[in-house]
Amino acid sequence: MAIFNNMDILIAHLIGDYILQNDWMAENKKKSNKACFIHCLLYIIPFCFFLNWWQIILIFIQHYIQDRTNFVKWFMDFKGSKDFRLKYDWSSILVDNIIHLLFIYLIT
Repeated sequence: MAIFNNMDILIAHLIGDYILQNDWMAENKKKSNKACFIHCLLYIIPFCFFLNWWQIILIFIQHYIQDRTNFVKWFMDFKGSKDFRLKYDWSSILVDNIIHLLFIYLIT
């Protein structure tokens, strides 16, 4: 395993979640196990260069659960940000990314 820093994690996340994800995956990952699974497989590729296998598996599992479910919507509504979520579509995307990155930072 190579030495890495927090910027490596951020760049790997952005590559996996935005560059490697196509429209089909983005539009179908909430309603299709196959679309979400393929997205998550591609998502973990950048992490394979500097993380341990168990970290990669945990990232895959967390990413799959979060992307396949409505966890971000539930979380924002639960914490009292439903109006913010409904008014600004980007707020869900930002919260989604923050939760993914927090999990990755915690296990690395």
